[in-house]
Amino acid sequence: MIVAIDGPAGSGKSTTAHAIADRCNLTFLDTGAMYRAVTWRCLDSGVDVNDGDAVSAVAERARIVFGKSADGQTVSIDGQDVTRQIRTPEVDRNVSVVSAYPRVREAMVARQRELGAAGDVVAEGRDIGTVVFPNAEVKVFLTADAAARAHRRAVQREGGDAGRGGAAKADAAEERQILQDLVRRDKLDSSRKESPLRPAADAHMIDNSALTPEQVVQQIVDLMDAVRARAGAPKAGEVAPFDDGGERTSPSPAADGGAADDPAGARAKDAAAERGAGKPAARAVVRPKAKAGRMRAFAGNSFDDYYDHGMKEFPLPARALLAVAATIVWAVTKVLWPWRIEDVRLLRDDARGRMIVMNHTSMLDPVVIVCGLYFHGIRVRPISKSEFNKTDFVSWLFSRAGAIPVRRGTADLKAVRRAQAALQRGECVLVFPEGTRIKSDDQPVTIHGGFALMAQMAKAPVQPVAIVGARDITPKGTHWKRFGRVFCKAGECIEFSDLGVRGRKQQALRMEEVAMERVYALRDELRREHPGKM
Repeated sequence: MIVAIDGPAGSGKSTTAHAIADRCNLTFLDTGAMYRAVTWRCLDSGVDVNDGDAVSAVAERARIVFGKSADGQTVSIDGQDVTRQIRTPEVDRNVSVVSAYPRVREAMVARQRELGAAGDVVAEGRDIGTVVFPNAEVKVFLTADAAARAHRRAVQREGGDAGRGGAAKADAAEERQILQDLVRRDKLDSSRKESPLRPAADAHMIDNSALTPEQVVQQIVDLMDAVRARAGAPKAGEVAPFDDGGERTSPSPAADGGAADDPAGARAKDAAAERGAGKPAARAVVRPKAKAGRMRAFAGNSFDDYYDHGMKEFPLPARALLAVAATIVWAVTKVLWPWRIEDVRLLRDDARGRMIVMNHTSMLDPVVIVCGLYFHGIRVRPISKSEFNKTDFVSWLFSRAGAIPVRRGTADLKAVRRAQAALQRGECVLVFPEGTRIKSDDQPVTIHGGFALMAQMAKAPVQPVAIVGARDITPKGTHWKRFGRVFCKAGECIEFSDLGVRGRKQQALRMEEVAMERVYALRDELRREHPGKM
């Protein structure tokens, strides 16, 4: 799950995010600290903050790392710990100027998305829900009147905590200066051309002028619980039913996909309203209820019905359409790009549900596996990105082909549960962990490990498969299709029990490594057997 907390300076975003991270076992991503670190670096090295090109160059070179110490989270830039230095008045006065430069924001957003790709994070800033993580499951916009924010920050500089009582005194002159700085900064942040300060359309607004930090945290946890309940997941901070009580794995099923759902924040608000006065939210059922019975043949089936039911339960017209489409696609591709699956028996002779992982070089990749196994009586459900579902027609087509949509860059629990159910029904789920088509061996590759979590939840094996030759059909830099042969090779299934490690998190991480090592080993073997194929 990704929790995005936005709001103006001094609204309590950092305090709230820290508390959420500690309470719910999420990773805290302090985006504001990243801009502050760049600002400090510019000031420390004599770079004029009004020189956009110079500041942008600093941001693009900066290596910002979050760490932990006995006092809490630390921030380093280029190997130097600047945790305290970035909270000075001088940085306060200049950070809005620095953060307004487009190149600076591009560099920081890229780094933030990289850090958030692992899934379970809470991030705070001024454009988290609108720019950095627009698909975050929970979006919150924290606000408070300027006077309250100025008082809190002044108390903080005196070493106190206005939210928890204690030393709540502040220097009056400094508080007035902070108030002036906040008003000026609010104006700059809200009026800048790049990523202006504004709440996301589906954000939950919380005015914490008169709320304690604990009350704010509880409201956000309630929103998280509502989203998790809809996905059939445990509440925030609870151990999942498939967990052994040890470490847990952050779901990040970014295989090549995303889900076309309603905005998570809106769902959270609705569910939170339903809870009423302390009433628990109704838990959503991912798989169809037994009383729902069979899907109807010609009407009344939603896209969700196809995502949630087994492919054998699809109505006859949908199954007939799939058979016709598979036959046509199989025949056309066999003629134009003759393809062959080597060691197909390893795929055919195993009746279990399996997570099939492949390298990704062309749009032909899923065709080879899906069509190749269809005529062996094996139903393969590809994980697809929600970007494909931009129109009802595409959603209609993909749903009948058995695809399961997933929102890339998020912990899409609904997609995870759907994949789990499919595997437990004995269906195969196809994932491309590289996340995009790899057009060259020199192309940087980020492996998305959500497939290991899906397989782990379903107690299903992972089967590596490699493909070569498909990349040659559409050479880099052109959309023209060439004739050529395509070869695919299946490997032995990998069992979690054979990995030699204990603990669910360690097993999932090891599965990611071993599975992709096997995929690339099979790919290299195919290249040796068929020279010239990429």
